[in-house]
Amino acid sequence: MKLPRQRRKRGTRDAEGAKAAILASAVREFTEKGLAGARMDVIARGAEVAKGLLFHHFGSKEGLWVAALEHVYALLRAGQDEAALDALGPVEGMRRLAHDTFRLFRAHPEIVALMNEENLHRARHLRAAGNIPRLYNPLFATMERLLAAGRAQGLFREDVDVTALYVAMSGLGYFYCANRWTLSAAFAGDLFRPARLATYEEMLGEMVVAYLRAVPPAA
Repeated sequence: MKLPRQRRKRGTRDAEGAKAAILASAVREFTEKGLAGARMDVIARGAEVAKGLLFHHFGSKEGLWVAALEHVYALLRAGQDEAALDALGPVEGMRRLAHDTFRLFRAHPEIVALMNEENLHRARHLRAAGNIPRLYNPLFATMERLLAAGRAQGLFREDVDVTALYVAMSGLGYFYCANRWTLSAAFAGDLFRPARLATYEEMLGEMVVAYLRAVPPAA
């Protein structure tokens, strides 16, 4: 899927607009070619700015890579609506979070591509992106509220670790999308057929809810 270009008016001195155009162009280039293969002159042309402006705003190609990582994590988080989850209650809220996270990985292949690449670098650059851990505080707080409500209603088990739950939930969606081509070629057929996506999305939500449900006491 081709990523949309961020256009800005030529001749303007809008620093924020220039940075946004550079970032959008960088995400496209990094998605297609990775960190090592991406070229700063190509990014500059895509953003319609002078190459020197990339270094002015981001310092280096690695600095731009860190900014691109922050951007895709913010994009992922923007699609997870804490207020909507709270309003749905514990069971449907958790189901909705599982569905939404899977949909975001499907809709934004740039998220998967940049995460794959950064894992090759053992998250060396991600550790420099100090804003990312803070992005998850509101989501984890919402998950804690949903879990507490579920326990209070006798619906959820007591021993749920929020971080582990989110890692598992994300992994179920991320793995499907990150390995779409190899899985499809090896044995699964086209994993992105609409009917198969809908079936997997439903299964993913049910798996999460099934894990969370309280186990009735033994007779």
